[in-house]
Amino acid sequence: MRPFQSLLHVFLPLLSFSSVALSYSQLEILYWPVANPEPSVLAHVSYNPALLKSDLIDYTPPTDLSQDLARVGFYIATPTNQKQWVGTLTSLTALRGDDSRKPTLRLHISPSNEVYHVSLSSDSTTSTSSSSSSSSPGNLHIEIVTDEVGPSPHLNRPVVLSPDGKSPEEEPEKTLFQKYWWVLLIVTFIAMSGGGEQQ
Repeated sequence: MRPFQSLLHVFLPLLSFSSVALSYSQLEILYWPVANPEPSVLAHVSYNPALLKSDLIDYTPPTDLSQDLARVGFYIATPTNQKQWVGTLTSLTALRGDDSRKPTLRLHISPSNEVYHVSLSSDSTTSTSSSSSSSSPGNLHIEIVTDEVGPSPHLNRPVVLSPDGKSPEEEPEKTLFQKYWWVLLIVTFIAMSGGGEQQ
């Protein structure tokens, strides 16, 4: 029974990681021209935040370019609003792209592996600053951008007191003369020893 338990302890974490690694989430990206009353579907994207992989399921670029500005984003559920819009503002021509410029859709992933924002840019070259990027069929490029937790400040650091119970005082900075008095001594010695008369 013991060998079976040890094998179980080895394979269970691998199985749980593989199930997390294989699970893809889907996200519906919408575009919403400023003058329109409701958004339209732009793309469906599947992504895996654990593996930082993304795939474009389908992409429908806007056909009506009579308006210039459109919102690009998605809906999320918040405690106060079940349908909260999250997105960015861009031009419709940037959504269409052309042969030289391919629109890049960036999915911003939080440390809890959830998409919290989407942004769009029209780049002539693929950006390498993202954590992961995947080339997609159609005329849209998908990138996953992760937020890394920055360094945290050292708060509530204890104050170290001297043996007499006082806080340590910083030493005042030395003056130029206090730092380099020995140079003046050497110069004085050389000047006094080299000043003799020659006979």
